[in-house]
Amino acid sequence: MSTSTLEDEIREFVLTAVIDEMNVLLSREGITDDSPMTVGGLEVDSLSLIELTMRLESRFGVEIPDTDIEPLASLTLGGLVAEVIRRGAKA
Repeated sequence: MSTSTLEDEIREFVLTAVIDEMNVLLSREGITDDSPMTVGGLEVDSLSLIELTMRLESRFGVEIPDTDIEPLASLTLGGLVAEVIRRGAKA
């Protein structure tokens, strides 16, 4: 699987989790790779970020230590996708 396809899969997974399953964000409208994970973007709070991290670990076979979760809040959607890939995501 190419990196861009994996990136798309991770991006779609995050958006589906945040909007459809966790009911954090109401709409994908206006959400881009430059959207922050928190205020003014995906609106993910610290508890939702922990849940999202566990879902990403389970789905893509990555390991994100508890100490690395809080810094993820400062990323954009594109930054989170890149971080999951950097940690060795598998389709």
